Parts: sequence; structure tokens; C-alpha cells
Amino acid sequence: MENQIIVKRNRSGTQKKPLIVVVSSKAVKRAVDRNRLKRRIREIMRPYVKRGDYDYTVIARPGAAELSFEKLRNLLNNK
Repeated sequence: MENQIIVKRNRSGTQKKPLIVVVSSKAVKRAVDRNRLKRRIREIMRPYVKRGDYDYTVIARPGAAELSFEKLRNLLNNK
């Protein structure tokens, strides 16, 4: 379960945007599911991005779309 989401953290200002979410069509087939997953990740990461200490890149891998919101939140908060 832990390898369904990868979070890379860089010093603030090293990316053009403070949060980049990558969900490939290979990982999540349907566009509706990809967009839902992106929205969920952005919502969970919002407090971290507002702090402004780091820039984040979140990469969703196969199986991430099947996670419930709570499981996804716990997974991202532990990374």
C-alpha cells in the first residue's frame, strides 16, 4: 500500500508551482478517476503547501485511485 503514492519534497522555490500532482493514464485508466484523485491529493496537501516551507511533487501509482479518502490522507500525512 505504501508504494501507491510517492511524495518528493524540495526546498521552496525550486519548482514553478508549489504542488505538482502526477497521475498517468497508465496508473488510472479513466479520466474521471484521475481527476478525482488529483482533487483529493490537492485537498490533503493544501495545509502543507500553504506553509510554504517546501515544494511537493506527488506521483500516484497504480492502485491509488481505489484508496478511500481517509486511507489516502493517512498515507500522505505519513510521508
